Amino acid sequence: MKIRIRNDRLRRELSKKNLSQNGWALRLGLDRGHLSKLLRGKRPYPSATTRRKLLDGLGLPFEALFEIETRPQRARPGRALQSKARRLIRVERKQVQITVPWIRPVSRRRQGEGILQTLIQDLRFSFRNFARRPGLVLMSTLVLALGIGANTGIFSFVEALFLRPLDIPQPDRLVRVFASQYDTMSHPNFLDLREGAQSFQELSAHQQASVNFGTGEGGVEPIQAEVVSGNFFQMLGVQALFGRTLQPEDDITPGAHPVVVVSHRLWQRRLGGDRSAVGKAVYINGNRFTVAGVAPAGFRGSYEAYPVELWAPTMMYDQMRPRGVAITRRGWGWLNATGRLKPGVSLAQAQGELQGLASALEQDHPRMNAGLTFQVLPAGRFPESLQQALTGVMGFFMAVVGLVLLVACGNVASMLMARAAQRRREIAVRLSLGARRARLLRQWLTESLLLSMLGALGGVVVAVWVRSGLESLRPPGFQNFASGAQLDASVLGFALLLSIATAFLFGILPAWRATGAGIAGILQEESVSSSAGRRGSRLLNAFVVGQVAVSALLLVASGLLLRSLQQSAAFDPGFDSDRILLSEIDLRLHGYSPAQADGFYRQLKQRLENRPQVHSAAYASVVPLGFSWDSRQLVIPGHEPPEGRSGFSMGFNQVSAGYFEAMGIRLLLGRSFADLSASEIPSQGGSQAPIPVIINQTMASRFWPGTSAIGQRVRDGSNGPWAVVIGVAEDIRYRSLGEDPQPYVYLPYIGSPLVRTLHVRSQGDPEPLKPLLQQEIEGLDAQVAPRQLLSMAELRALPLFPSRAMAAVSAVFGIVTLLLTATGLYGLVSYTVSQRTFEIGVRMALGADPRRVWLRVTAQGMRLALLGLAMGLLGGWGTAQLLSGLLFGVGSTDPATYAAVSLTLLTAALLACALPARLASRVDPLQALRCE
Repeated sequence: MKIRIRNDRLRRELSKKNLSQNGWALRLGLDRGHLSKLLRGKRPYPSATTRRKLLDGLGLPFEALFEIETRPQRARPGRALQSKARRLIRVERKQVQITVPWIRPVSRRRQGEGILQTLIQDLRFSFRNFARRPGLVLMSTLVLALGIGANTGIFSFVEALFLRPLDIPQPDRLVRVFASQYDTMSHPNFLDLREGAQSFQELSAHQQASVNFGTGEGGVEPIQAEVVSGNFFQMLGVQALFGRTLQPEDDITPGAHPVVVVSHRLWQRRLGGDRSAVGKAVYINGNRFTVAGVAPAGFRGSYEAYPVELWAPTMMYDQMRPRGVAITRRGWGWLNATGRLKPGVSLAQAQGELQGLASALEQDHPRMNAGLTFQVLPAGRFPESLQQALTGVMGFFMAVVGLVLLVACGNVASMLMARAAQRRREIAVRLSLGARRARLLRQWLTESLLLSMLGALGGVVVAVWVRSGLESLRPPGFQNFASGAQLDASVLGFALLLSIATAFLFGILPAWRATGAGIAGILQEESVSSSAGRRGSRLLNAFVVGQVAVSALLLVASGLLLRSLQQSAAFDPGFDSDRILLSEIDLRLHGYSPAQADGFYRQLKQRLENRPQVHSAAYASVVPLGFSWDSRQLVIPGHEPPEGRSGFSMGFNQVSAGYFEAMGIRLLLGRSFADLSASEIPSQGGSQAPIPVIINQTMASRFWPGTSAIGQRVRDGSNGPWAVVIGVAEDIRYRSLGEDPQPYVYLPYIGSPLVRTLHVRSQGDPEPLKPLLQQEIEGLDAQVAPRQLLSMAELRALPLFPSRAMAAVSAVFGIVTLLLTATGLYGLVSYTVSQRTFEIGVRMALGADPRRVWLRVTAQGMRLALLGLAMGLLGGWGTAQLLSGLLFGVGSTDPATYAAVSLTLLTAALLACALPARLASRVDPLQALRCE
């Protein structure tokens, strides 16, 4: 058996091309005489090497040029001859079915086998190239790891907060029902809605509450609980791990069924993780409850991002969170609602039905339900009222890391473009031997994909760092917030898809350009190297300009946000916010009477003020720059209220004696409440003597300009008690740092409110006062625990959290892009110098000044940096317009920010250009000419 050449087909194929026999012999890598003998049939049986050269050079299948010549045999040949024939056919990679009388037919190979074999060849070739250039591989891997890892880390939060379904059966049918825009509804309205709505399989109510939990042994601890309707667990499809869940019969009569379901975490932490905990007694706010069951380990409540540890019926609300208002009152909205849609019912259908029910409720109860509407939204992992804010912040994060990935891709593409220029001769040889462009593109993209996969492996480590960094940005007071971000299968799948897209993004342009020119074009570019180098550098220049622009944009955004935070921190709110500790104490939870509460608060204040670490202590109902706000309609004699109103709407705050001293608010005129005697402050329901009040400077100048406000009288509404001004305090910021001055009134505590916010001014850092405060409270009542233990500085930081988080992320990744940009610019200038070594050598040989060479090379890189800087500053200005709502005390065209960004970028660019320019100025002319 032999392989015979079809010389007639070979002559026909060669005649199609306008090349001489010498040209074809050169292209195929054959000797001219050997090719002539093949064409004339003098060598009908070519060797294996000749066969491969003909197949690769002409790009024809095996059956077009060769045929297997067999000899008829009478006897079946031995196994050795059959194996030799099959091996010969396999070596030739024949893709057609071959029929030999004494050989079993060989079927056509599967297409996947050829692709797999080609992929293996490409991977081997890529690894050989990587072994020859370890520096390029290491640098590319690090750059891609930063880009892919940053995007993966941020995406883990996006997936956890917005994309991950709830951990319950059929989560897509779960919806939230609100009264108006994210508002709560009253219990009677909820019952009417549940009875009348036909779009839901189940509709349940719930509301979170902070409670003090104890087991009767040891102290109590504040935990997050939730009061829920009796069908809550059935609606979610959640079964108890031990015991039972709450049932509808537990939620009929107020205070009749003190039963709770505890979380798996609380069961293990406080109840010993013992099954016998079911049926035991626990104490919530001093009230005895019975454990009905234990929830599954993964169940966190209505909002998975805000996990709770205990569930009680809504009819036990007075014991869980007493407010002194009947839960059956129709005008008191305090419940959230979650429902499960029936199969086939859409969100729009449910919304339409609820609108009809809202109209009916408004007609039945017009005074309590005026303007009532219902809103139906898909259920999420965190409260929908925070969705808009979180969406904006996470969208900003994704935009930032997306820009970082673009810079990383441009950086790697620049390196591959420079490497492609060095492989021009290799590509020319491969094309001359008959390699197809598609084959070269596939091999090039295989290298890019392999680089991207290596970057993705490093990106997993970067993603862990990014996730940990974002978790550390948790605002104070949000200790219970659980983002749930983790590198699970979906996040790693995103990283894999991102690495594939990245490989195509940074690999296609270098591959397309490297294989775009034909053999003649490559040879022409090799002969005219200077012009070719200029043409080849256009894409590299574009990459560098884009990197500088993106870096400038991120630095401008981070600079403006940081400047805004600096201005807000330096802004004086009118009181001492650095040394004040805050804590809300709610004695309603423990059944205190007003008289008992007054004694508790008075003793606690005295105990704290006797401590050497404490400067002063006081109570207030509203915290400046906090999240609560109270206002009243005041009638002021001699002044007409605005049209349609009964009085002037003004903010007010109930404060105790010593409040102005504790807050560091100066009293400009008159007396403070500490100077009053007990008889001068009327008690609740006592004498009709005027209530002493202190007003701020803005109110005094607006209503009594040119005269003293002391002794002036105001009235709370048209029928309320009169008040007399005894003092004028300086203005402070009440709701936000950027607000305009507004009138404000301070009233003394009348009666004995059960809920107060303690303000403790320390002698130094307020942080050590936290355990001291807890110790003093436990000394008065071990069942009372302070809530929301924050310093005033932490409270001020809460509204600034979006700006702080966005500034931190943009600053960190802005520095990363700056380093990548400097690296890319350095690589471009170095590549340009290497391409122009011969030209520089000629100039030096003709007497060029090394300083002029240094300036010429540096100027080339600086021109690109200036162009990118101009584009980046323009993009930064546009970004600043979008961020204007987060900027305080800083305009979108802040000169200091733009000047600092420009100086930083230009300095980095100058350093990146200076070193290769210095090397260019020291080129030895003789060595340069010899190398050429």
